[in-house]
Amino acid sequence: MLDRSRWVLGVTPDDHLVLGGCDLVALATTYGTPLHVVDEQRLRSNYRRFRAAFETAYPATRVFYSYKTNCIPGVLRVLHDEGCGAEVISPYEAWLANRLGVKGSDTIYNGVARSQADFEMAIHRGIGLINVDSVDELERLERAAAGRPAPVNIGLRVYPPVGWRAHFGIDPRRDRLVDRAAALRASAAVRLSALHAHIGSGVRRTVDYERLIDTLCALMRDLKARAGIAIDTLDLGGGYGVPTVKVLSMPELASYKLLSIPPRPPRAEQCPTIEAFGQTLTATLRDRCARDGMAEPSLLLEPGRILTGDAQLLLVTVKEIKARGARTAFAIADGGMQNVAFPLSYEYHHCFLANRASAPLNRRYVVVGPLCSPQDLLYRNWPFPVLESGDVLAVMDAGAYFTSFANNFAFPRPAVVGVADGRHRLLHERETFEHVAAGASR
Repeated sequence: MLDRSRWVLGVTPDDHLVLGGCDLVALATTYGTPLHVVDEQRLRSNYRRFRAAFETAYPATRVFYSYKTNCIPGVLRVLHDEGCGAEVISPYEAWLANRLGVKGSDTIYNGVARSQADFEMAIHRGIGLINVDSVDELERLERAAAGRPAPVNIGLRVYPPVGWRAHFGIDPRRDRLVDRAAALRASAAVRLSALHAHIGSGVRRTVDYERLIDTLCALMRDLKARAGIAIDTLDLGGGYGVPTVKVLSMPELASYKLLSIPPRPPRAEQCPTIEAFGQTLTATLRDRCARDGMAEPSLLLEPGRILTGDAQLLLVTVKEIKARGARTAFAIADGGMQNVAFPLSYEYHHCFLANRASAPLNRRYVVVGPLCSPQDLLYRNWPFPVLESGDVLAVMDAGAYFTSFANNFAFPRPAVVGVADGRHRLLHERETFEHVAAGASR
């Protein structure tokens, strides 16, 4: 059982959970549910801790938030107010960063299978670094950059030695990365300055990043020796895990979905702290550069969940209880996995009863959503206090991919509110029926 102090949750005299000085049950009454609640102070604190963890050991570090992790403009504004850059993967995200006042020089553009028009947009916006995912993309980017007064700054996304080894990136051997890079020396359209890789999401081992740094530094050495190209920037992507969330293993998923055996909570001590990530990664980079006699590159980082994951929670209200025999009880909530909480399908997320915070866990429930689908499950056979209609559940660590994967399957998407110092404010309005139908032709 994870303790609520890990999320800095307080309790009122009438046993309601409190976040950022605000009663969560009162927020649910004021704004309705489902409702996302963002702890703005924790969001700022997470960013400051992350930046300091790397900058203290490696001053030539810049941080760019992964827009795909949580693309709520109000959340992004808080991070940009702290000085964080933007890492975007689509023309929409690039447009949004520009609308939020992020300079092109403070933006990284990643993605796959982008068109020449996509690259022309990025060049027009003056995006500081465009990371190329494939040889075909490189050709399209060169065409988009042709005739410009100055070469476009690019990086090559490298197929990593560990983690997400799917269709992402350029394989150093199969795609003859060094030879391709050497051909760029004669290009007046682009300038190769960076190597980039991303190894996944929710990574809980520093050794995986150490292996990545080994690979990228070896490529830097080869590019210098064989192609005469000096890489001055390494982009290590994101994926840094948090102690209170874990990606479920295949055996855990099978046991949970087939046998309704809930997974065990993550062991917090098995996930490195922000400071441990910073110390280990920067020390490894310095060591490899010294070993190979290379100048230390600038370091770019693209954190996602480690900044926003534990700074946001999701409130849903129990609308009805249905018993199915002596052992099975269903709690039907107004938000489900298929429309507001998709990460519950593959990750562990703790849940508290917000309106009776101290009640003992003495009954197991299958918590389902409001959709007419047997797969719309929030929790299977999960321990709760005895639940009643009107109870408010708090799904924790909802700041990474919950809003990104949300959809309006039969219901409008939820509102998002920010809390700090006992005050609350609307960050994103609840969708109305008119919002959902706005694109319909007449």
